Amino acid sequence: MDFKQKTKDAYDKIALAYSKRNFDHFWIDEFEFFRSIIDGSKVIDLGCGAGRDASVFVEKGFDYTGIDFSEGMLSVARRRVPNGRFEQMDFSKMKFPDDTFDGFWAAASLLHIPKKEIDRVLQEVKRIVKSGGVGFISVREKTQIDEALVDEKKSGGISRYFAFYERNEFDKILQDNGFLVMKITTHTENDKRATNWLCYFVKNLS
Repeated sequence: MDFKQKTKDAYDKIALAYSKRNFDHFWIDEFEFFRSIIDGSKVIDLGCGAGRDASVFVEKGFDYTGIDFSEGMLSVARRRVPNGRFEQMDFSKMKFPDDTFDGFWAAASLLHIPKKEIDRVLQEVKRIVKSGGVGFISVREKTQIDEALVDEKKSGGISRYFAFYERNEFDKILQDNGFLVMKITTHTENDKRATNWLCYFVKNLS
């Protein structure tokens, strides 16, 4: 099964409803810390979705580019944040020159990458971000499931692929791919499952 296509189709289907349900900014503290450590203003948002975080980056004067695999989500983002720059793109094949960005933002997006492909995606991120550039990544902490296509009843019924990580597991993945972990925090979501997020601030060591 093509998990990537299945997840893309799900986001295309639920784009408007997802935007209405999730547009309140979830990562305010993380954004403020990211803003304090980045040297420069040119930022790539990996998995920008419907533009929730884009609205904050643009408002604060960043030279912002958001990419997403779902054209449905991007169409909502363009309406919501008309001053943002958005492109449809696959994380594993990004169409940017080397060393384009001062930093990257990957909030709740790399968790949709199959684990066998995460190294390739992180190497692409390293390529397009300047040496010494910083990044933010949030992934869901593993409890029972390692990775799976997860069925959900909301928004008419969808299936999305998720990879879940233990802290030591994701620490090692980042280090093996040439990222220095600068800071790790946790963020527990106010939902029925009390979803726990592992939040990483990293530096590109290339």
